[in-house]
Amino acid sequence: MQAALRYFFIFDKALNAVISVVAVLALAVAACLGFLQVLSRFALKIPLEWTEVTIRIALAWMVFVGAALVFRAGAMIAVDMMRHLLPTRFRRLHDGFVTLVVLIFLALLGYWGFDYANRSASQTLLGLDFISVYWAYIAIPIGCFCSAVAVIARFIEHDPVTDDDQELTLVH
Repeated sequence: MQAALRYFFIFDKALNAVISVVAVLALAVAACLGFLQVLSRFALKIPLEWTEVTIRIALAWMVFVGAALVFRAGAMIAVDMMRHLLPTRFRRLHDGFVTLVVLIFLALLGYWGFDYANRSASQTLLGLDFISVYWAYIAIPIGCFCSAVAVIARFIEHDPVTDDDQELTLVH
Protein backbone atom coordinates (compact mmCIF):
# COMPACT_ATOMS: atom_id res chain seq x y z
CA MET A 1 0.00 0.00 0.00
CA GLN A 2 2.86 2.38 0.82
CA ALA A 3 4.46 1.76 -2.57
CA ALA A 4 1.17 2.51 -4.34
CA LEU A 5 0.84 5.76 -2.40
CA ARG A 6 4.42 6.67 -3.19
CA TYR A 7 3.81 6.13 -6.91
CA PHE A 8 0.54 8.06 -6.69
CA PHE A 9 2.31 11.06 -5.16
CA ILE A 10 5.08 10.85 -7.78
CA PHE A 11 2.37 10.89 -10.44
CA ASP A 12 0.64 13.80 -8.66
CA LYS A 13 3.85 15.82 -8.54
CA ALA A 14 4.62 15.19 -12.22
CA LEU A 15 1.04 16.00 -13.18
CA ASN A 16 1.20 19.28 -11.23
CA ALA A 17 4.37 20.22 -13.10
CA VAL A 18 2.71 19.55 -16.45
CA ILE A 19 -0.43 21.41 -15.37
CA SER A 20 1.61 24.42 -14.33
CA VAL A 21 3.33 24.55 -17.72
CA VAL A 22 0.05 24.11 -19.63
CA ALA A 23 -1.72 26.81 -17.59
CA VAL A 24 1.13 29.30 -17.96
CA LEU A 25 1.45 28.62 -21.69
CA ALA A 26 -2.30 28.99 -22.17
CA LEU A 27 -2.25 32.33 -20.37
CA ALA A 28 0.76 33.47 -22.41
CA VAL A 29 -0.94 32.46 -25.67
CA ALA A 30 -4.12 34.29 -24.67
CA ALA A 31 -2.22 37.45 -23.70
CA CYS A 32 -0.07 37.49 -26.85
CA LEU A 33 -3.03 36.84 -29.12
CA GLY A 34 -5.03 39.52 -27.33
CA PHE A 35 -2.25 41.99 -28.04
CA LEU A 36 -2.04 40.80 -31.66
CA GLN A 37 -5.79 41.15 -32.04
CA VAL A 38 -5.79 44.75 -30.80
CA LEU A 39 -2.77 45.61 -32.93
CA SER A 40 -4.18 44.05 -36.10
CA ARG A 41 -7.67 45.45 -35.67
CA PHE A 42 -6.95 49.01 -34.58
CA ALA A 43 -3.45 49.78 -35.83
CA LEU A 44 -3.33 47.77 -39.07
CA LYS A 45 -7.10 47.79 -39.77
CA ILE A 46 -6.88 44.09 -40.65
CA PRO A 47 -8.90 42.11 -38.09
CA LEU A 48 -7.78 38.53 -37.54
CA GLU A 49 -10.92 36.48 -36.92
CA TRP A 50 -9.12 33.43 -35.56
CA THR A 51 -7.51 35.21 -32.59
CA GLU A 52 -10.70 35.62 -30.55
CA VAL A 53 -11.59 31.94 -30.84
CA THR A 54 -8.05 30.89 -29.99
CA ILE A 55 -8.01 33.17 -26.94
CA ARG A 56 -11.24 31.59 -25.68
CA ILE A 57 -9.83 28.09 -26.15
CA ALA A 58 -6.58 29.01 -24.38
CA LEU A 59 -8.50 30.51 -21.46
CA ALA A 60 -10.73 27.43 -21.22
CA TRP A 61 -7.65 25.18 -21.04
CA MET A 62 -6.03 27.48 -18.50
CA VAL A 63 -9.09 27.49 -16.23
CA PHE A 64 -10.12 23.85 -16.44
CA VAL A 65 -6.64 22.37 -16.22
CA GLY A 66 -5.29 25.06 -13.87
CA ALA A 67 -8.12 24.47 -11.40
CA ALA A 68 -6.27 21.34 -10.30
CA LEU A 69 -3.52 23.53 -8.84
CA VAL A 70 -6.11 25.36 -6.73
CA PHE A 71 -7.62 22.09 -5.53
CA ARG A 72 -4.17 20.71 -4.71
CA ALA A 73 -3.34 23.78 -2.63
CA GLY A 74 -6.65 23.49 -0.77
CA ALA A 75 -7.53 27.06 -1.64
CA MET A 76 -11.30 26.82 -1.20
CA ILE A 77 -11.94 29.75 1.11
CA ALA A 78 -15.57 29.13 2.14
CA VAL A 79 -14.99 25.43 2.83
CA ASP A 80 -11.81 26.24 4.74
CA MET A 81 -13.57 28.77 6.96
CA MET A 82 -16.30 26.28 7.88
CA ARG A 83 -13.64 23.69 8.61
CA HIS A 84 -11.86 25.99 11.07
CA LEU A 85 -15.11 26.48 13.00
CA LEU A 86 -15.42 22.73 13.63
CA PRO A 87 -13.74 20.96 16.54
CA THR A 88 -10.53 19.21 15.47
CA ARG A 89 -12.00 15.74 15.85
CA PHE A 90 -14.67 16.46 13.18
CA ARG A 91 -12.35 18.06 10.64
CA ARG A 92 -11.29 14.83 8.95
CA LEU A 93 -14.95 13.83 8.59
CA HIS A 94 -15.66 17.25 7.07
CA ASP A 95 -12.69 16.83 4.71
CA GLY A 96 -13.99 13.43 3.63
CA PHE A 97 -17.48 14.78 2.95
CA VAL A 98 -16.16 17.75 0.95
CA THR A 99 -13.79 15.46 -1.00
CA LEU A 100 -16.65 13.10 -1.85
CA VAL A 101 -18.94 15.93 -3.03
CA VAL A 102 -16.17 17.50 -5.13
CA LEU A 103 -15.25 14.14 -6.69
CA ILE A 104 -18.90 13.47 -7.59
CA PHE A 105 -19.17 16.93 -9.14
CA LEU A 106 -15.93 16.44 -11.10
CA ALA A 107 -17.05 13.00 -12.30
CA LEU A 108 -20.37 14.37 -13.57
CA LEU A 109 -18.78 17.42 -15.17
CA GLY A 110 -16.06 15.27 -16.74
CA TYR A 111 -18.58 12.75 -18.07
CA TRP A 112 -20.82 15.36 -19.64
CA GLY A 113 -17.84 17.35 -20.90
CA PHE A 114 -16.45 14.25 -22.61
CA ASP A 115 -19.86 13.46 -24.08
CA TYR A 116 -20.22 17.03 -25.35
CA ALA A 117 -16.72 17.02 -26.82
CA ASN A 118 -17.43 13.77 -28.69
CA ARG A 119 -20.77 15.03 -30.02
CA SER A 120 -19.11 18.24 -31.25
CA ALA A 121 -16.14 16.51 -32.87
CA SER A 122 -17.48 16.92 -36.40
CA GLN A 123 -17.76 20.70 -36.04
CA THR A 124 -14.85 23.02 -36.73
CA LEU A 125 -13.90 26.25 -35.03
CA LEU A 126 -14.96 29.54 -36.56
CA GLY A 127 -11.95 31.05 -38.28
CA LEU A 128 -9.94 27.87 -37.75
CA ASP A 129 -11.65 25.47 -40.14
CA PHE A 130 -8.91 22.87 -39.84
CA ILE A 131 -9.36 22.40 -36.05
CA SER A 132 -12.24 20.44 -34.53
CA VAL A 133 -14.30 21.87 -31.68
CA TYR A 134 -13.40 18.65 -29.88
CA TRP A 135 -9.99 20.11 -28.95
CA ALA A 136 -11.64 23.03 -27.19
CA TYR A 137 -14.18 20.97 -25.24
CA ILE A 138 -11.84 18.14 -24.26
CA ALA A 139 -10.29 20.58 -21.76
CA ILE A 140 -13.30 19.92 -19.51
CA PRO A 141 -12.79 16.17 -18.85
CA ILE A 142 -9.01 16.52 -18.83
CA GLY A 143 -9.28 19.32 -16.27
CA CYS A 144 -11.74 17.25 -14.21
CA PHE A 145 -9.35 14.29 -14.19
CA CYS A 146 -6.43 16.49 -13.11
CA SER A 147 -8.57 18.11 -10.42
CA ALA A 148 -9.76 14.72 -9.15
CA VAL A 149 -6.16 13.55 -8.76
CA ALA A 150 -5.37 16.78 -6.90
CA VAL A 151 -8.39 16.46 -4.59
CA ILE A 152 -7.53 12.87 -3.70
CA ALA A 153 -3.86 13.72 -3.11
CA ARG A 154 -4.83 16.68 -0.91
CA PHE A 155 -7.20 14.50 1.14
CA ILE A 156 -4.63 11.74 1.66
CA GLU A 157 -1.83 14.16 2.53
CA HIS A 158 -3.80 16.61 4.66
CA ASP A 159 -3.45 16.31 8.45
CA PRO A 160 -6.30 18.16 10.21
CA VAL A 161 -4.30 19.05 13.32
CA THR A 162 -0.84 20.09 12.11
CA ASP A 163 -2.01 21.67 8.85
CA ASP A 164 -4.52 23.87 10.67
CA ASP A 165 -1.85 25.26 12.97
CA GLN A 166 0.32 26.15 9.98
CA GLU A 167 -2.61 27.64 8.04
CA LEU A 168 -3.73 29.77 10.95
CA THR A 169 -0.30 31.26 11.43
CA LEU A 170 -0.21 32.25 7.78
CA VAL A 171 -3.58 34.03 8.08
CA HIS A 172 -2.67 36.16 11.11
